[in-house]
Amino acid sequence: MMENDNKLISQFMHANKHEIEDNGFSRRVIRQLPEHAKWMSDVLTTVCTVLCCILFYVFDGFNFLFGVIVEVITSQSYNLMSNTNFISLAIATVVVIIIGVQRVVSFR
Repeated sequence: MMENDNKLISQFMHANKHEIEDNGFSRRVIRQLPEHAKWMSDVLTTVCTVLCCILFYVFDGFNFLFGVIVEVITSQSYNLMSNTNFISLAIATVVVIIIGVQRVVSFR
């Protein structure tokens, strides 16, 4: 039953298949689109990159970024030291080492 349905659907689709003739217009348009879009994308990417670099330099982004990184590392280190359960940390370290050794041995 299902095979007959598939056959009927296939015959219907082939019978009603119509192609629009356009004497090559679509191919010419499609052939020109990617290059134009790529060129425009390259120009916009370059402009945005230059603008971001200028703004990063003008607003002293390096010092700001370095300050944020130092502050995050400092606060996380303090938080880790004050809330760390060293027994759990030791157990997790041993488990990671065992898994690592198993992975290395399995490569041989």
